[in-house]
Amino acid sequence: MIFIVIIDLLMTRQILPYTNDMEVIMFILTITIGYGIGSWILLRYTTQVSKKIRAKSHFINIMHWTVVVIQFSLLGLLLFILFSNKSHHFLSPTVFAVSSIASSIVIGLIAFKFFSWFKLSNIKNLVILFYGIAALTLGSSILEDAGTKLLLVEVIQEKSPPGATVESSFLYKPSEKYDGEIVYKIVNSDTTTLYIIPNSSLILYNLLNSTVLPIAFGFRWIASTTLLRTLYQRVGKLPFLLWIIFSLPLIFYLIGKAPGFFSGEGLSQVDEQYRYFFRLLFRIGTIAGNVLFGLAFFMAVRSLASSKLKDYLIIAAIGDTMVGISLSTSAIQPTYGVAAHSLVLLSSYLFSIGLYLSAISISQDNSLRKSIKGSISDLIGNIGSAQMEHEIERKVMKIIQIKRKEMEEQTGEFSYEVTESDFRDYMKLVADQRKEFTSSLDKKKLDKDNTKFSF
Repeated sequence: MIFIVIIDLLMTRQILPYTNDMEVIMFILTITIGYGIGSWILLRYTTQVSKKIRAKSHFINIMHWTVVVIQFSLLGLLLFILFSNKSHHFLSPTVFAVSSIASSIVIGLIAFKFFSWFKLSNIKNLVILFYGIAALTLGSSILEDAGTKLLLVEVIQEKSPPGATVESSFLYKPSEKYDGEIVYKIVNSDTTTLYIIPNSSLILYNLLNSTVLPIAFGFRWIASTTLLRTLYQRVGKLPFLLWIIFSLPLIFYLIGKAPGFFSGEGLSQVDEQYRYFFRLLFRIGTIAGNVLFGLAFFMAVRSLASSKLKDYLIIAAIGDTMVGISLSTSAIQPTYGVAAHSLVLLSSYLFSIGLYLSAISISQDNSLRKSIKGSISDLIGNIGSAQMEHEIERKVMKIIQIKRKEMEEQTGEFSYEVTESDFRDYMKLVADQRKEFTSSLDKKKLDKDNTKFSF
């Protein structure tokens, strides 16, 4: 699915050339794999791994089945477009609007959950805050993209000249005749369809596209690196080489996007010989950034023992990789472009639910470790007999139950499940730290005595 969406992106962004036959092939592949086989597999997988939380949270359950219904309804509409030559003039904007609005709502609700949970939590976890901001800006960018394309772009149909060659292409060329910039042109034997941004709306269109999308990309980069750093703290520090690799897509993205801040998607103020270079650099940054966001999750999964957290991170990885690529595909192209872009709904849902469950697991695991560590240290300090081990375990388990109830109240009746292995890890962690602390004190005392003796 990701590979097909990448090809769709490059074709709609003047990187890869294409013919009418290639357009049909990509439309069929995007529908079949993206909305048919791929959606069915991913949604079934998500249904299985989110079964527990959906049983406890009506909010998550309703959101899940709403996304499933809408996703396969979009499949039906796209199939109708495929087999009806002239229906895309109405149905393509409908598919685009429905998927964009639904995905914005999904991400918006998840962002609200993140912010409310961060506010209520006793231990302020930056991972939760950054992903809340990332989700909010991503939802805003999806709405912005839909608003500019549906409200600011005009569609004009006129009669084709005799003997016109059937073709379609992205132009991004100014036109005095239409008092605007021609973005996309479809020539059929009888009619010619033009997608035009009027000059009166061109400044606003370029301003929104040059600010909202980069802000969302930047916060996703910050949130992803923060999460990756948190995960690596369990086994060590985040390797410096990985920091460099992670930074390169952001650098490419910003360099490639820089001319667009002033000249828009068409790069009209850039010499024609350099336009392709900036487009290529920008799309390399876009694709590489989203792929690395997902790969970061997969790399972290390899060091985790919790199978549930692995499932959550895999879902987040798939959604995080695909959401930015599908969003960057131009929905002005009414067939494969709209189909690829509208996968933003599925990817947004995977991104949101995966992050929500992952963040809860990670944050609650860290919170339990910190709260239990302090309580166990006090108990070990007061109880010096090996016969009191059972009493320690009983009191610690009571602490765990209290913390779990607090977390369930804050997160919609869902809390991190502490296994026997986790419990023993907590005990071992505190015991080791206690031993290191005691050894350090003994060493300082011995050094002090030696100094006194030498004197």
